[in-house]
Amino acid sequence: MTITNLLYAQNTSQPLTGIVTNEQEELLIGATVFWKDNSARTITDTAGRFSLPSRKAEGTLVVQYVGYTPAEVQVLPEENNLWIEVTGVKQLREVTVTAHGFDNHVSTLETRNVESITSKELRKAPCCNLSESFETNGAVDVVYSNALTGVKEIQMLGLRGVYSQFMVENRPTMSGIATPFAFEYIPGTWLDGIQLAKGASSVKNGNAGISGQINAELVKPHLDKPLFVNAFTSTEGRGELNVHLNKKGKGRISNGLLLHGSFVENRWDMNDDNFYDAPQRQQLNGLYRAFYESPDMCAQFNVQALTDRRQGGQIQALDGIPGLFSIDQNNDRVEIWGKMGIEGLGGKPYKQIGNMIAASWHRSDALYGPNTYTAAQRSFYWQTLYQTIIGTTDHTLVVAPSFQYDDIQEKVNEGDLSRKEAVPGAMAEYTFSRPNLQMGIPDLVVVFGTRVDWNSRFDQLLFTPRLSAKYNFSQNSIARLSAGRGYRSPNLIAENISLLASNRALNIAGDLGLEEAWNYGLNFTQNFEVAGKEASASLDLYRTDFVQQILVDVDQSPTEVFFYNVDGKSYSNSLLATLQYNILPGLDIKLAYKWNDVRATYSDGVLRTIPLVARHRGLATIDYTTPDKVWMFNTRVQIVGTQRLPDNSMVPHEYTHDFPAVSPTYAIWNAQVSRRFGKNLEIYIGGENLNGFQQHNAIIAAREPGSPYFNGSQIWAPIMGQTAYLGVRFSPSGI
Repeated sequence: MTITNLLYAQNTSQPLTGIVTNEQEELLIGATVFWKDNSARTITDTAGRFSLPSRKAEGTLVVQYVGYTPAEVQVLPEENNLWIEVTGVKQLREVTVTAHGFDNHVSTLETRNVESITSKELRKAPCCNLSESFETNGAVDVVYSNALTGVKEIQMLGLRGVYSQFMVENRPTMSGIATPFAFEYIPGTWLDGIQLAKGASSVKNGNAGISGQINAELVKPHLDKPLFVNAFTSTEGRGELNVHLNKKGKGRISNGLLLHGSFVENRWDMNDDNFYDAPQRQQLNGLYRAFYESPDMCAQFNVQALTDRRQGGQIQALDGIPGLFSIDQNNDRVEIWGKMGIEGLGGKPYKQIGNMIAASWHRSDALYGPNTYTAAQRSFYWQTLYQTIIGTTDHTLVVAPSFQYDDIQEKVNEGDLSRKEAVPGAMAEYTFSRPNLQMGIPDLVVVFGTRVDWNSRFDQLLFTPRLSAKYNFSQNSIARLSAGRGYRSPNLIAENISLLASNRALNIAGDLGLEEAWNYGLNFTQNFEVAGKEASASLDLYRTDFVQQILVDVDQSPTEVFFYNVDGKSYSNSLLATLQYNILPGLDIKLAYKWNDVRATYSDGVLRTIPLVARHRGLATIDYTTPDKVWMFNTRVQIVGTQRLPDNSMVPHEYTHDFPAVSPTYAIWNAQVSRRFGKNLEIYIGGENLNGFQQHNAIIAAREPGSPYFNGSQIWAPIMGQTAYLGVRFSPSGI
């Protein structure tokens, strides 16, 4: 083994810092670095970096890494910035090591409470797009907001998805008029994983994300298969084709092209109300990616373009009632974004700078019965991020200016809601890490960040402080807490687009402003063994207190929807308990229970539970993979507790006699079986809602689409019955 000192700088006032790589210039994470007399030691971080107190006299530095012979290097007093290259692999006897890890887990190293959904976990369900990627997860709930539009929404910490910040590879995106279908514009095969950061998260990505962040990590050209094909069909009349084409070019350049095409064609009307149970859909979607990576720099360039068409509504005209209540939704989008990062500024490995820039154009043109909706949005986003240390790597600092601009032209019938919004801002985030040599990891980490933004739309200066902390009682026992403020700029129509699929009038107060809330959270994660098998338990407890919130009031009148500022209390309490256990080799179970208490003060001064939010939810999954990895069996049951429905007491009884005041508790059973054929082909078959539970009455006054009481937005359960699906995955280089 040889160690080469490639860089050094003369500055004895600085600590000894450096970076450790192998001969391929790959960063070595977790290498142990210490002075030979054991006066101080550390381990390299996720960027291969280390920091030790400097010495006034010559000393011997020792580097240890699994698979390499321990080695020593002499360090002169004037040397305090090293690049250490390790060569000469230790000869090892061939050993087969089998390790188990849950495919959905909470990191023991991350300071924030981040739940990771891996690509392997995503393959346990059809996962045709991001909105369908949470079926095996207890933290995020997917709900339908309307029986006519097919719009899906998520709920996190008991709050609507609009209070969570959506990101793609840590880049805020698809806000504004793209909100209704944002998750459906990320095909499932494009996903390399999903990270759910709960509660008040980092301030790096802006002042949004009151209830957390959802980050979609996409497959990278140099890590994905050169060719990958996924075909899917279901009894819903759904068809889908995904093709990945990737190529590693000369040097460190790689290119990728991800293609997606899908459709839904059916005339299903299972409840015989003369309305399609789901809209017919056609989508074409493509993403081109170009990457460059070297030890000290990485850059990428991306272009995504898509077109999406949806048609639904009334199937045939009724006698004596001219015309049809039709739903026609058209969306087109083009987005360009790029990133560039540089490490080792000035020869110092702990100094990094990153740049992110994005521009998008989105157009929406829709018809909802008598209502027309047209909108176009042009957006621009820029951020430059600089990271360094303060003294040692125990103290790191990140600063970043940013700028967000949105130009939205939006009309609903004759009303013009067009607006422009510019948000310049800057953030700073300090991290303290206390190394624990016995654990080999920092046992205490505290992150404090704050940012200042100016919002031109509301002419308001925004101050956003956030704090996260983690303490490891041991490597397997972790406690976390977080607290912070968040803001949200409302996009009332786009975020409530399903309300247009009715005859209700929209009554919008004139004094609406930014929404503001404080979020507080606590997490405890414990990894342990039972009968020699791995287990993990996690408990989340979060509260959100709104300082200012816009309430969408569907209780006050059956023929109007009111948007107004809450005058009084508005809050959400959420508890989530999760247990995972590896019963036998290849056999995992997961149990999750969630409790939500979400309330707001209505215009009459009464503090009420928010409608269509289940107070109790449960999830049970069983996954088994045979020892030869040929067969994989996955099944899950979701239990949804009672939900308060909007007040229908003022609606004529003949329209609502089949609509309860409170929905019943119900369960949904899904299952999937996958079979590998060699290394290149996998076939999966499964079913959803196998127990066939349905909400049979989904539209109020369905036989009178011209009635002022016509309303399809009281959905609390699936409308579709049992569906079966079949899919194929193929790659010449192996699945």
